Amino acid sequence: MLSVAFISPAFAADRIGAMDYAAPQADPISGSIGASVGALVVDTDDGTDTATMYNVNGKLNYRFSPSWNGQFDARFNGLSADGETISVFGGGVHIFKRDPSAYAVGGFLSYDWLDINDAGSDISSYRFGPEFQIYNGNVTYYGQAFWGQFMSDEGGLDNLDTWGVRGEVRYFHAENLRFEGDLGYTEISGDGSSASIFTAGLEAEKRFDSSPFSVWGRYQFDHVDVGDVDAGGSTHTFLVGFRAAFGSRTLLDEDRNGATMETPSNSLFGL
Repeated sequence: MLSVAFISPAFAADRIGAMDYAAPQADPISGSIGASVGALVVDTDDGTDTATMYNVNGKLNYRFSPSWNGQFDARFNGLSADGETISVFGGGVHIFKRDPSAYAVGGFLSYDWLDINDAGSDISSYRFGPEFQIYNGNVTYYGQAFWGQFMSDEGGLDNLDTWGVRGEVRYFHAENLRFEGDLGYTEISGDGSSASIFTAGLEAEKRFDSSPFSVWGRYQFDHVDVGDVDAGGSTHTFLVGFRAAFGSRTLLDEDRNGATMETPSNSLFGL
């Protein structure tokens, strides 16, 4: 059984061979659908457990004026081990102003609903906050901050407050080959206790030339500290996946003109 309920440097952007990006006349509607599978390895003082992870997600970006965009995210994340299952259904909305040759700035709102092993009680969460991107040739710098709550319909359980920050660097070695690294910090508190989560991730994605299809892989490390007690642990997440995009021509085109924003993880169970 899962032994811990995890309330679960960016790449140096080498400019050698950097390309100056000239924005094409992008489609006003673009996005992608994808799926992934992998493993979550949980390390605690009690030992190591491994769970299977599986995810399905979609994104849709609509440019409703020359500069303003609305992006809509939907996702399902699943986790199973030793007969236990956790399912997360979530969505998000991003509204932002973008100049494809310079920057994007805006905000987001997300909501998740969690089902833990058909336990009969609902856990939900919401998060909102600002986000921005800076474009510099073949490098994208991405920052987010957020605040929110975890809520339960189980009587006697208090809501938990959460806040966090994350930063990401995307390096395009070619228009269809992207490497990225990210760092994040999340804090969850309530009922006189708190937990902090430090996150670091590495990811690579390759889109096949003249094709909407791409494959990607990701490694993510999370370390959890629980208040002033000797509790916590670490997780290692390994994922491989594929995506099918529409309305964009390359990964770089998608980054500067399409569904480029991300909804932060809710930090529960590594999902």
